[in-house]
Amino acid sequence: MTMRICPVRCRQGLTVAAVVLSLAGAAAGQLRDSFETPDLTWQISKEADCGVRILAHDRPYRDAHSGQASERFRLTVGQGTFLPLVHSVGRAPVIQEFRPRLFVKADRPSLQLMARVVFPRNVDKGSGQPITSLLRGDTYTDVGQWQQLSIRDAYRLLEQETRHLRTQFGSDIDAREAYVDLIVLNAYSAPGNIELWIDDLEIDGYVNLDSGVGPQAARHGGDAGSGVGGAGTGTSSATVSGSLIMVHGRPFLPRVVQYHGEPLEWLKSLGFNTIKLSSSPSPAELKEAQRLELWLIAPPPYGDQPAPDMGYERVMAWSLGARLADRDLLGTRELAAETRAIDPQRDRPLIAGADAALSQYSRLANMLLFERPSLGNSRELSDERQWLLSRSRLARPGIPELAAVETQRTLLLNEQLLLFSRGAPVDEDVDPEQVRLEAFHAISAGMRGFFFPSEQPLAIDTASRALRTDAIRLVNMELKLLEPWIAGGQMAEEMAAADGSLQVSTLTTDRSRLLILTQHAAAQQFVLGPPPRKSVSVVVPGVSASDRAYVVSLADIQPIRITHTSSGSRIVLEDAPHAAAIVITQDQLAINHLYRTLDELNKDGAVRLKYDVARRRLGHAVEIDRKLSELGHPLASAVASIQEAQTDLQQAARLLESNDQKRCFELTTKAERAIARIRRGHWEQTVAAFPTPAASPCVAQFTTLPLHWVAADRIRKGQWGVNVQAAGDMESLDQMLKAGWQQQRLTAEDIGAAVATDVTLSLTDPHSGRSALRLQAWATDTRKAPQALERPPIWVTSSPIPVRQGQVVRIHGFANVPKRLGASTDGLLIFDSLSGSDLGDRIRATQGWRAFTLYRAVPQNGNLTITFALTGLGEASLDDLAVSVLEPEPIRPR
Repeated sequence: MTMRICPVRCRQGLTVAAVVLSLAGAAAGQLRDSFETPDLTWQISKEADCGVRILAHDRPYRDAHSGQASERFRLTVGQGTFLPLVHSVGRAPVIQEFRPRLFVKADRPSLQLMARVVFPRNVDKGSGQPITSLLRGDTYTDVGQWQQLSIRDAYRLLEQETRHLRTQFGSDIDAREAYVDLIVLNAYSAPGNIELWIDDLEIDGYVNLDSGVGPQAARHGGDAGSGVGGAGTGTSSATVSGSLIMVHGRPFLPRVVQYHGEPLEWLKSLGFNTIKLSSSPSPAELKEAQRLELWLIAPPPYGDQPAPDMGYERVMAWSLGARLADRDLLGTRELAAETRAIDPQRDRPLIAGADAALSQYSRLANMLLFERPSLGNSRELSDERQWLLSRSRLARPGIPELAAVETQRTLLLNEQLLLFSRGAPVDEDVDPEQVRLEAFHAISAGMRGFFFPSEQPLAIDTASRALRTDAIRLVNMELKLLEPWIAGGQMAEEMAAADGSLQVSTLTTDRSRLLILTQHAAAQQFVLGPPPRKSVSVVVPGVSASDRAYVVSLADIQPIRITHTSSGSRIVLEDAPHAAAIVITQDQLAINHLYRTLDELNKDGAVRLKYDVARRRLGHAVEIDRKLSELGHPLASAVASIQEAQTDLQQAARLLESNDQKRCFELTTKAERAIARIRRGHWEQTVAAFPTPAASPCVAQFTTLPLHWVAADRIRKGQWGVNVQAAGDMESLDQMLKAGWQQQRLTAEDIGAAVATDVTLSLTDPHSGRSALRLQAWATDTRKAPQALERPPIWVTSSPIPVRQGQVVRIHGFANVPKRLGASTDGLLIFDSLSGSDLGDRIRATQGWRAFTLYRAVPQNGNLTITFALTGLGEASLDDLAVSVLEPEPIRPR
């Protein structure tokens, strides 16, 4: 049974684009971009003459002309004529053989391929820049289909354009040395929405005058003396020493934000000390970072790019890319070697964000970045620490690691919500305590830094954006308070409650230790309820009689009692939060750091900010509660909880004015728990009808619950079609193969461990009929069984089902996972090709057969497939897979 895997989608990253250049001579090369990496290489030029709003810009693994990926734009366009999407190609001379070709698919006609040509011998007096013009190629006509556009006979077009320019600028227009720097796709068709895909860019007769190679293929090396380090001394101020990130010889805790053009001074005020750029740093960015004492993480510059006068002193690390996979390994290895060769500061760290091949990437880079969506999907937040630890085990021992802290919905979740809401925006749901719990899980896993990825700039122009910005600021304040232990401590003891509801991890320094307590409950990644336990008791070994314990918060450094027993020292924490930090020490320097830093945070208004965030969140909860009541789904306990939260916050406001920060913090925390009861109560009441919350994107967050009931009512009034999934009864292997079912089993070499796999139609205990599909994976040598697996060892993908934009599909079936899989926290992963693996259902263990259901909206015409991935060692069975389609309501004339 030969099958192929359905690929997991990738998000935007900083990987080197997959461009291959083969030179057959000085004037006869070819550039090819196959669009197979997650790096976005096209952008909207500022020269557009129409208003444009970007609804989506990504590289989905859903539709491609060839390979697996393409680059997609979904835009809302106003009146105009020109909407240029541009791709940089360096400086390519226009010669006889020069011919760009590009595959395009769009839901509107009239898109046109162009190339911007630069006349370097002629200067536009108005702008002071060389004159440029456009060479125009084919126009797109096959709406909904892939069509190759080309610029034919560019040399002749250049001659024509030169004659035209001479009528405008005079006879001195000189086409000698003219070159193309941008490939342009004019995406303007008409006002309204447009969705388009770009794939397989090829340029015959291509030479890049800047480096002699394709600009995205590699960073070209140069002289060490004139390389990226500029005036560097050979030693960087930022280095890696063992598992520590060092700056000026001291352990450093990077608090990193993805840069989207925000003022650097404002980002620093939010608690960030490091900025992650999407391109090599400009002199202005370096100068501003120097002034503000901020550090930068950025892709390295090209080797022939002159270094700025001030050098790259403020660059903490060069980025080799993000979300890197196996296929990116060769290009990343070349980039790492070239970067080290041209940087005079030889010990400047390299950082790689890798999803796979961690052992190899951790030997190319000095630091690793771990990133995956954590909120609004079926990944249990309580598994976050274990997942991070498993990634560490797969990497080179001792390498410093940074963890991403998610604060936004993923693009695919947002796409599903927009489809279900019929384009109406749905407020982002930001829970500061949820974000804080993410960060504490990362601390407890020994992470040395924190990265806050972002699809949009941090802002305060809307209520939800302001809340997100303030939630990040609050987390950064706590990270600053705990920095000595996170940046320089070593992982020591760890303890866990037998039922998994409590985890205690310890970071030690020479004369102190930090205890990180996290409370766990199911589905915290969707909507966080109040802390599961009110009181937490921990027995800590090795505490001396002279040690003291302190609970650390943004309001106080509160001493707590230690009771010494024969089995260790007992610490009892009353009114325990979801995550708590306890410092045990007799070192006065450690205590002084805590009080000094807390005094700085109080001057920055930490407690006032926490109160203000709680007040705004209460108003938001009241509004959602009102909407749900109007839709006929009130929560009986909401009125009392709202009144309790209002009373607590009123008292907290008075205490804040009298500068009683500690008591204000306590009452604000109490109000937050009442708000959490409202949010969690509504959510649990809504999801009770589903086998799991993964069934519907509309229950991923608290703010989307009203949308769920509106969509559910619309679906209830519709009529589901018959089952269209071929061979989903798992009764005949021959029928499954003929219908198009496929599988992929990774080899032991692919997995990096001695693992065997099997797929069979099992006659043992099917859900119905004679047989069920069974997936198995096991270690061939139990003594060498892997503790973690990077990728599922075996996948099965259903036969394709044609679907149309606007439809809603219901995927239903039964799964049996006898016990939790080894070497994985994800269990059996079930996901569809419309919304990707992040929104899939993860079934960890069942008691016999358990139903699963997924409701998904179709974003575009194409094929739907369902993938079943066994992510660890063990077995799982599947049976009675059915897919039904709900047609959209017809559009009726008004």
